[in-house]
Amino acid sequence: MARTNERPTLFDHAARVISALDSQQRLQIVLKLAERDHVVHELVESLGKSQPLISQHLRVLKRSGLVTSARAGREVVYTLNSPKVAEVIHLAQRVGALTSEDGSGGLGEADASDSAQLGQTAVVGHPDTPKDPDTKMPGLVPDLPASPTPGLP
Repeated sequence: MARTNERPTLFDHAARVISALDSQQRLQIVLKLAERDHVVHELVESLGKSQPLISQHLRVLKRSGLVTSARAGREVVYTLNSPKVAEVIHLAQRVGALTSEDGSGGLGEADASDSAQLGQTAVVGHPDTPKDPDTKMPGLVPDLPASPTPGLP
């Protein structure tokens, strides 16, 4: 993370978000919160996990700034700070399906059924993707300075 007296960089922000999402249970909680606000007992029931476990995951998400909470009587209501977080998860699901463990780059039967179960369309390619791997898509990859070491990219 950023040193003291320095503003956090975009990489610091990205690392914070990715770290907070480094759990299947937290991914599921975020997607539930993307649907609507929830109280802990609703998440416990919906995800079939223990209350202490769900509460711990909510603390991590809250500490990262992805989730906020507000007391409503005796219960605490949890809210997702930005719907963009759910988009990040859906994008990661698609990227993960494209880069399957078998190295084929395609979807196996189990991957396709998992994707369908999640209500996501399995993306195999995008029409705007250049056919030539050396062709850059504007805005996606920044131009990097030349390597100071000859022979290295």
